[in-house]
Amino acid sequence: MRTRGVLWLALALAFPVTSALAQAVAPPRFEFAKAPGRLPKNVVPLQYTVALTPNAAERTVAGTVSVTLSFKTASATIQFNSLNQTLSKVLLDGKPVKAVVSDDKAQLTTVTLARPAAPGAHTLSFSYVGKIEKEPRGLFLQEYVTPAGVKDAVLTTQFEATDARRMFPCWDEPAFRAVFKLSVTVPARWAVYSNMPEAARSVHGELATTSFAPTPKMPSYLVEFTGGNLAHISAQSDGTVFRVVAVQGQEQGGKQALANAQQILADYNDYFGVRYPLPKLDSIAIPGGFGGAMENWGAITYNDQALLITPSSTMGNRQNVYSIQAHEMAHQWFGDLVTMGWWDELWLNESFASWMAARQTDLRNPSWHWWEHQDESKEGAMRADSRATSHAIVQHVTNELEAANAFDPAITYNKGQAVLRMLEAYMGADTFRNGIRGYMKTHAYSNTLGGDLWKALDAAGGGEISQIAVAWTSQPGYPLVSVSTACDPFGNRTISLSQQRFLLQGLGSGKGRWPVPLQVRIGTGAATPLLFNGDQQSLAAGNCDEPLSVNAGAVGYYRVAYDSATLGQNIRSFGTLPEADRIALLDDQWALVGAGAQPLSNYLALASAMGATPNQRAWEQITGALDTIETAERGTPGHAAFAAYARALVKPLSAKLGWEARPDETPGMQKLRRALLTDLGRWGDPDVIAGARQRFAAFVADRKAIAADDQAMVLETVAANATAAEFEQLHAVAKSAGNETEMRRYYAALMRVRDPALAKQAAAIALSDEIPKQADMVRMTLVDVLSDEHPQLAWSVFAQNTERLMAPHQPFGPMILAQYSPEIFWRALPLDELETWIKGRVPADLLPNLGRGMEAARFKLAEKAMLVRSADAYLGSMVARND
Repeated sequence: MRTRGVLWLALALAFPVTSALAQAVAPPRFEFAKAPGRLPKNVVPLQYTVALTPNAAERTVAGTVSVTLSFKTASATIQFNSLNQTLSKVLLDGKPVKAVVSDDKAQLTTVTLARPAAPGAHTLSFSYVGKIEKEPRGLFLQEYVTPAGVKDAVLTTQFEATDARRMFPCWDEPAFRAVFKLSVTVPARWAVYSNMPEAARSVHGELATTSFAPTPKMPSYLVEFTGGNLAHISAQSDGTVFRVVAVQGQEQGGKQALANAQQILADYNDYFGVRYPLPKLDSIAIPGGFGGAMENWGAITYNDQALLITPSSTMGNRQNVYSIQAHEMAHQWFGDLVTMGWWDELWLNESFASWMAARQTDLRNPSWHWWEHQDESKEGAMRADSRATSHAIVQHVTNELEAANAFDPAITYNKGQAVLRMLEAYMGADTFRNGIRGYMKTHAYSNTLGGDLWKALDAAGGGEISQIAVAWTSQPGYPLVSVSTACDPFGNRTISLSQQRFLLQGLGSGKGRWPVPLQVRIGTGAATPLLFNGDQQSLAAGNCDEPLSVNAGAVGYYRVAYDSATLGQNIRSFGTLPEADRIALLDDQWALVGAGAQPLSNYLALASAMGATPNQRAWEQITGALDTIETAERGTPGHAAFAAYARALVKPLSAKLGWEARPDETPGMQKLRRALLTDLGRWGDPDVIAGARQRFAAFVADRKAIAADDQAMVLETVAANATAAEFEQLHAVAKSAGNETEMRRYYAALMRVRDPALAKQAAAIALSDEIPKQADMVRMTLVDVLSDEHPQLAWSVFAQNTERLMAPHQPFGPMILAQYSPEIFWRALPLDELETWIKGRVPADLLPNLGRGMEAARFKLAEKAMLVRSADAYLGSMVARND
């Protein structure tokens, strides 16, 4: 008790809020008239009535639109977004207009009136003909093949960020909220779904027209329509109708998702303090077409693999379904009820949905240890954010045509999520929630900027949280907090803190300063939230014989470098530290090794200190690091020695856990068992390879011989060491997959083959028609997996088939090519050649993304050389000591 009291007093004096923080300029708040965008703000849509008649066979759509407009000032022109459409019968208040000009390059239509329209309400109406897209943008036709081999297609939509204009001309910017009344005429045998419930249906011959109830005021990118040979299951809970929609015959796979949705919505109604306002919530499983899901208000669309559960699904599949549902349903508030004012503030949608999803998943599934699981995504964000070319969470978008470039998973989603968790921990969960409730109530059915949220959190008792938050969202990067220790004759510890921007390359050269919400723990006591808002501070921090964490619970988005004395004490006490503190220490030491700021021996000492302690995330971090080193060592004289070292480090825990699950084990322990066995197989452990072959032989004879959760572990181990005969057996297993869940698992295992001749066969299979149309996105994943063992072969496949491999990923294909392909193919060819090749295939506005990708590739190349030197030196010193 005495130590904690002294710590509180010392830190209260050491961490005053500086005048610079208190006097910072307040962040801007949303004003419609000042919202960015190309469309004029003098003519505003209030309500659309849209009638569509799609022709799937001809890939065209005919439609009529009537828009109630509010003219804020007199105007002789009306301008809105359109693309690939021909307009006719254009009328204002029932009278012909003077001229209509549609510019597909600018994605704009300008209507010139016969005379200026007076301020007030007017009605614009027109007919048009447009196209049904092949790629997942706008209204598109998604072809699929059923497990029975029947070919069919579903018509559906994907509008975010700027593709509503592809289905119907509209004011396609997020600040233009309006009511949408949609009707569709399609084959009568089809089932149809949209944002709102069906209001009327009339059948005329082989066609049927369905009208849907009016939506609330919302931006155009949230409009949704899906039609096809579909069916649904449903439930009703607390006044809301829930449906899970899928291809006919597959709807029963939505039972778990249906239960999840009811639980999640009830929790969110309580948390946000504003009830979900629509009468129903559909979860629609699309057979391929796009990855993940889209938060259309009241009609969320999912890739079917992210929603449906089959007997072939693993615990990982189930966890993925729950967390993705939690993310998309959080958007029904963050994004739908309250929408960012412009694409600069996309993080207001995505960071908050990611944070809320993790919170919800952890709340309802405590045995999953979800926040520990989220450390992996946080580390991915921190790796990306440790580059000199990184960007801020809030990034400038000049016009909406560049909005797709703002969807950066590492920063917009994962960094934003981590920063929000850090702020919540600093403020306290109840205070933070009260701020969110106030924000929702104040801004429902409207738009916001970050400043609106920070104002709400300040008002809830967050103090100057707005100024802290702005520092974390408006500049790239994050700090390295350095801790140095002094001990007095009585063993009392004083620490000095300093900060600089953490960079993996060029540490010490970065610019930036952050108010850092620390979580300080002495020994195993409770964590204390404190603000470090300066270049340097000193404070009392317990006794020198106690471990110390300044990122307790691993909730902070910053690195910590302890001096040798403190690090030594933490290593000696490693087994007694809380699990999250061990994870934070491992993460930071590994990052410091990469930056050249700590020797590899310090990290490996921590890894060895884990012993046989079974913590899933900590061991995932360790085996990930060991695998990076083992991969770097391939083809070098030191490879065999390091592989043996890695096996020896993890074998005791693997032997303790064994091959078979125990009834009382958590999902995390089961995943840890499989991960350790997989790694041992990759590193050449003969016992594991023999065990995998034995189980595979049984699986070939009986597909029920291996549980779904264990199949990838066994198949990947066999594939890596496969003979030609075993490869043929693996291929036969893949071709016999009973559903797409199995297909993805089996074909990914094929790509792990190490034999060069067999790898060429695997590459051909990845491009073959064995992969059904709805799984086209999987092909790029297979090439990525192939690159691990065969980088040159994978590059050849990618370079010769780029357009085909990128097509299913539109509109993000160019960004993937610019930013992420260098991280995949950095070993395949000289980096200058790689950069030149990519530069010739992406637009100029993606050159910053290419810069990030190439910086990552150059770091990987330098890291490989450094790790080989460091690992060889470390193992050499061990041999010398043993001699």
